[in-house]
Amino acid sequence: MRSSGLMKKFCVFMPLFFIGCASAFVAESKAVLERYPTVVFDDGISLEESRLIAQRELIRQDEAALYDLPHPQIAADMAGLPRSQDYWFLFFNERGAWTNQYVFMVVINKKNGRIKFARNYTEDKRWILEAELLRGQI
Repeated sequence: MRSSGLMKKFCVFMPLFFIGCASAFVAESKAVLERYPTVVFDDGISLEESRLIAQRELIRQDEAALYDLPHPQIAADMAGLPRSQDYWFLFFNERGAWTNQYVFMVVINKKNGRIKFARNYTEDKRWILEAELLRGQI
């Protein structure tokens, strides 16, 4: 009998928990999409504008539930990549700290705000990012 009561509480709590998580994702996405129109593409892209562009791309690719949407980070150690000075390199860590094997990397042109690369990325696949940056230049 006692475990039956515990199971009922669990069955009520879990859906409420998931509804709360979904509501948080929706609120985070809505906040980003409301701020996105403030990006001005004609004068070059500032770091803050690049964060909004990256966040919007994460939402657009339906990855916001998997990655930490509110906290885009600047990728360090990108100087060795082709034309790295022309791009903002931002990434999002996976939600939950159990793996952090992959990040969602977004590479944005500093002059026009165009996205050059946006997908799951891991440091041991750096050649994929390098190839993408070289594409169209040879």
